[in-house]
Amino acid sequence: FSKLKALEGISSDKFVECMNQVLQKISVEAYYHGNVCREDADKAAQMISEALTIHHRGLPKKKMPSKLIIKAKEAVDHHLITSPTVDPTDNNTSVEVYFQIGKDDLTNRVLVDLLEHVLDEPFYNELRTKEQFGYEVSCGARWTFGVLGMSFKVTTSCKTADEASARIERFLGEFRAQLESMSDESFMEHLVSLAKEKLEMFDSMEDECGSYWSEICEGRFDFEGHRKEVQCLKTITKKSLLAAYDDWLHPICHKGKPKKRRRVVFHVIGKGTIGRPTVDDPSEIGEHVDGLVRDFHNSVKGETWGKITF
Repeated sequence: FSKLKALEGISSDKFVECMNQVLQKISVEAYYHGNVCREDADKAAQMISEALTIHHRGLPKKKMPSKLIIKAKEAVDHHLITSPTVDPTDNNTSVEVYFQIGKDDLTNRVLVDLLEHVLDEPFYNELRTKEQFGYEVSCGARWTFGVLGMSFKVTTSCKTADEASARIERFLGEFRAQLESMSDESFMEHLVSLAKEKLEMFDSMEDECGSYWSEICEGRFDFEGHRKEVQCLKTITKKSLLAAYDDWLHPICHKGKPKKRRRVVFHVIGKGTIGRPTVDDPSEIGEHVDGLVRDFHNSVKGETWGKITF
């Protein structure tokens, strides 16, 4: 929203002036994919680089700015960000509960993927199929520029945001018993199924290109990462998966008390729903959301995970 506001009233002269400042220090990363030879790729990369840097100094890779990720507070409670829907006529309410896990490493990345694989079907089955709690229900692994996480989402038109958040929390509390009692056969089925997914062939050159380009954009450059992850899967036990669940997601510690977790809860509340913040002018909702983000940054005092290298 702040970016949209910055574009208001911009002139062509201001745009050119701004772009000249941006291009004074620029780094180029190129990916040439297809039925080409290395020589053609090198020529294309050189052409692009020269066109962009002919009047400018360029930017060495070691001086490229780092993407710093805010570190969520580890606490028994959580940080709640509540916003009205951008569309004032939208009756739907969406909730996302995000658990921040920590810096990426191979074992934890595989554990997060396996937790998603194990949790996805029962989470959907309980909240969507059986209880009709929301018409969109999902959970998934998150990888944000080197920081691992998991999120649980519910979009509903029949429940409040507080009810959806509480139901997600109750599911995480109840599911531990199912995970602990999972048979070795079922656990192995999840391992094998996830390994097969990671080793699936690309459906098209476009999919393959997209996968490689993601590695470049994210700065990881691990083009054989899926193979390493499958190798790592062989070392994962049910005990280590349960320990990860207890450490990252389960709301109760081994002493029976509420557990500290890095948890951020997002409520986007629709028209006529309990808890919707009052914003008199719909055009000011964007500014309201930006203010919520600033408040979150201030609440953690701007602490980040620091520069993450791979």
